[in-house]
Amino acid sequence: MNSYNHFLFSLSLCLLLLPPTPANAALAVLFSLVFGVLIDLDHVVNKRAPWYHKRTWLQEPLGLIIVGLPLALVLSLVIEERLALLILVPYSSHILLDYLCVFEARPLAPFLSFKKKEGWGLFIPDDPFVKTENSKRWARRVREKGIRGISENYFTVFNLLLLVLVIVVRYTPL
Repeated sequence: MNSYNHFLFSLSLCLLLLPPTPANAALAVLFSLVFGVLIDLDHVVNKRAPWYHKRTWLQEPLGLIIVGLPLALVLSLVIEERLALLILVPYSSHILLDYLCVFEARPLAPFLSFKKKEGWGLFIPDDPFVKTENSKRWARRVREKGIRGISENYFTVFNLLLLVLVIVVRYTPL
C-alpha cells in the first residue's frame, strides 16, 4: 500500500476516534505520519530482501504486539493516555492495509516463517500520481503471475472521501 493511503486512512481513523480539538488534529497528523507511513522505512534497511518483499517483522501483527503495544502502554502511562490510541490506530491500520494488498506477508514473523500467499488480497500496489519503478514492477509481476486484484488507487479515492466526511462530521460546528 502506498504512503498516501497509509496516511489518509490512519489520519481519518484517529480524527474519528479522538475528541475534535486542534491539538488532537495536529497529533493525529504527526502520529499518522510516524506510525502509519514512516514504519515503511524498514524497506530501506532490508537490503537483502527482493524488491517485492521488503517488509520486515515490524510491519507484521507480532511487530504490533512486540513493539507497538508496549510503546503505547508505556507512553500512555508515563506521558498521556491518548498516546496509546495515537500509536496503536496508525500502526494497526498500516498492517491491515498491507494485508489487503496482494503481496506476500508473514503474520508470525520473526518467530515462524508461515506466509500469507502472494496473490491473496484485494489491492494491487500502485502510486496515484507518478508511476514509480515499484508500481511498474508490480504491474508487470501481477500480469506475469496472473494475480487478480484492483489498483489501490481506487482506495485512495475512498480514503479522501472518508477524510472529508470525518472532518465535516467531527470538526464542523452544528
